[in-house]
Amino acid sequence: MTKIIRVIVAALIAAVAILTVAGCTTSDYQQRKEQQDANKPQGETLEQKNLKRKLDLDEDANRVGYVYVMSFGKFVGYYTVKGKISANGSQIAPEQEIICRYSGDSCQAVDSSQDDGTFGTGDPGIFFFTTEGTMVVTDLDYLYSTQPVPNAINVPKLG
Repeated sequence: MTKIIRVIVAALIAAVAILTVAGCTTSDYQQRKEQQDANKPQGETLEQKNLKRKLDLDEDANRVGYVYVMSFGKFVGYYTVKGKISANGSQIAPEQEIICRYSGDSCQAVDSSQDDGTFGTGDPGIFFFTTEGTMVVTDLDYLYSTQPVPNAINVPKLG
């Protein structure tokens, strides 16, 4: 084959491949969307109401709660907490970013730095602030409640 014919054949193959991928992606997406819409319950579900209620509680910076910490399966004490419990691994910025080196090049996802500028996974566990303003970080198991549970768990207050 001549060079011109090879270029034309390669261009046609590339065009067919792009149209095939684009067509599958769109139709797959459309099919999933239609299936989700068909299975969607009418009105607000109890699960949605519970999630909204939890979000309202989580976003209340003045809410007082109780964190009962455990060690080796036994409760060792509790903290009174103001606001929300947060995961140590949470961060404000996205965990990955898309990098494209050159125009027309394929792009790839790469790990972003954490909020403190370092890389790698964040610390395990949780952190929270006590009603006195002290930050507590732990990777112990815990139970959280919006009300004290002194009859069920008789342990000393910590902090």
